[in-house]
Amino acid sequence: MEEIVHVIPLGHEIDRAVKPFEKYKANRVHILSVLETFKKYSLEMVEEQKYFTNTVADRLRSLGIGITIHTLDMFNVLEVIKKISNIIYKEKTDGNIVYVNISSAGRLTSVAAYLSAMVHNAKAYYVVADRYSANKQEKKMHGISICERCETNVLEPFKLQLPKENEMKVLVRLCKEGKGMKTADIIEFLASKHIRGFEKCVDMRSRKVPRKDKINCLMKLNKGILEKLEENGYIKRVKIGKYNEITITDSGKYIAYISGLLE
Repeated sequence: MEEIVHVIPLGHEIDRAVKPFEKYKANRVHILSVLETFKKYSLEMVEEQKYFTNTVADRLRSLGIGITIHTLDMFNVLEVIKKISNIIYKEKTDGNIVYVNISSAGRLTSVAAYLSAMVHNAKAYYVVADRYSANKQEKKMHGISICERCETNVLEPFKLQLPKENEMKVLVRLCKEGKGMKTADIIEFLASKHIRGFEKCVDMRSRKVPRKDKINCLMKLNKGILEKLEENGYIKRVKIGKYNEITITDSGKYIAYISGLLE
């Protein structure tokens, strides 16, 4: 059965995370929050964030909403993009409707959340603050922002063009590999995934594979995948001896992280 699912990257906010559910229904909510130090943040900061996370979770549970809390380095934009995209990808694969709150954390996190929502055609929304907490007591009750009218703006998505399926699989593989790959390695990877046109080259280096099949696979890889990725600046090809080595660029990493295919 189709469910309504929200993704809430959370900073020091309460009203902006909770108030929309006084008007709108939801089955489940994913909360993303910094709940450990990651060996670089203070325990004091983490404890403060735990307060806001637990408060939001408790208030949502009281409204009958299921909660999943994800511990995440919210100051690492790529990690935020990867996590939100993966959640959206999985939820939409299960046939659910996904909303993303882009107002419940800091500015960089909001950008990451909006990009992820646009790429995966989820509904991004912004909760307008009527005023801001003037003292510690108000912040403890409402978070940084106080939302009395609960004005919520749903932002219209526009389609971002991602690489095609097989191109994306290569980018994700390069990202996971963390180093350059030879064309033969990529062909064997595509063959192992049963990608059409590469089936005969599971063992590209074997002498048992006819030369004609190897050439066909190389041409299909170069013309159909690598040239397009290189044109868009997602990979680099470097000649090392007789072989080409393919590495992913920083732009390519962003695309791989936003694909939703990385856990």
